[in-house]
Amino acid sequence: MTRRISLQNFQQEITRRIHESRTNDSSGNRLAVQVGSENWLIDMTDINEVIIPPQLAQVPLAHDWFLGIANIRGRLYTVVDLSAYAGGEAVHRQPENRLLLTHPRFGLHAALLVDRVLGLRNTSNMHPVTDTGTAIAKPWNELLWQDEHNNIWHGLDMTSLVSNPAFLAAGIA
Repeated sequence: MTRRISLQNFQQEITRRIHESRTNDSSGNRLAVQVGSENWLIDMTDINEVIIPPQLAQVPLAHDWFLGIANIRGRLYTVVDLSAYAGGEAVHRQPENRLLLTHPRFGLHAALLVDRVLGLRNTSNMHPVTDTGTAIAKPWNELLWQDEHNNIWHGLDMTSLVSNPAFLAAGIA
């Protein structure tokens, strides 16, 4: 029971920090998540909330990365496995999985399933990586960052992701 309470406290703290970052000058603050074997940074203002994944309603004739529909406080959200959508392995269902609810300004109720939330990172403590030997293959991958421990972080451009025609076409044609 203690673990459940601490997970709830962690979730509430992340949500509080997301809302707090909108009022403070925190342009370098990013939400750090693990997606498959990669580390990603997401602008805090692009996420409305971080929650534990609820039960999903399956949708027939949808791509594998489109996991279904979730009813979250009376609103229906489309749920996308971010790893599978990016061409990686599907997220392995674990208690650490989280849904990132996109900000309402994007005009759609979408939730991204990630392996786990790693906390907050500030890009002012990192430097952009320009020579990685591999091209940034996805249009929603805005930049690569390297932290002081030489970890590589992918920057997620949420606007490019949620406006990508493939993201909006979950059905199998």
